[in-house]
Amino acid sequence: MIENPLKPQHKLIKALTLHPDVLPYIISLHPHDLERLSNPMMQRLLPQRITLARLAVMVDMPVEELINGIYKAAGMKTAVSPQPSSLPLPANPSQPPDWVTGDVATVIDLLEGDERLDVDPFVPLFPAIKHINVGDVLLLKHKWHPQPLYDVFQKLDVAHYAVQKSDNEWWIYLRKGREGFRVR
Repeated sequence: MIENPLKPQHKLIKALTLHPDVLPYIISLHPHDLERLSNPMMQRLLPQRITLARLAVMVDMPVEELINGIYKAAGMKTAVSPQPSSLPLPANPSQPPDWVTGDVATVIDLLEGDERLDVDPFVPLFPAIKHINVGDVLLLKHKWHPQPLYDVFQKLDVAHYAVQKSDNEWWIYLRKGREGFRVR
């Protein structure tokens, strides 16, 4: 039996510490979105931010199956039984909210940095959100589906809507919901 078993709410970093073969397994689940984990900077940033539950949504598999796959990649013999579902994770709205068609106060284009994998999206994003007014809309241009950010947006009370413009371009509309959230 595993001493400290993986749980859906654990961050990806915990799974990656089990064995070096876990990283290639994770990347293989959705290479377009997860290949960036091969980059040293992204290896430091993303696994600290993504829960296993969010990763399971990103790769479209039950979290128990993901955790079992991680254990298998790590050479560990254990099986995780299905658990009662917890609260649903924030998702992208199925239809664009009315505020998406309004004026955009700020545009942050991460596409060039996304290609180089040398930009932490939080660095330009948090100050921009902090400095726009409640109700203002910010447009973030990003290479990947921004699922890892959905949990952060919810904590910050920032409504979001993401639309894929091409294979390598997502536009994420963000609307600030309240004043006073903390940006570290």
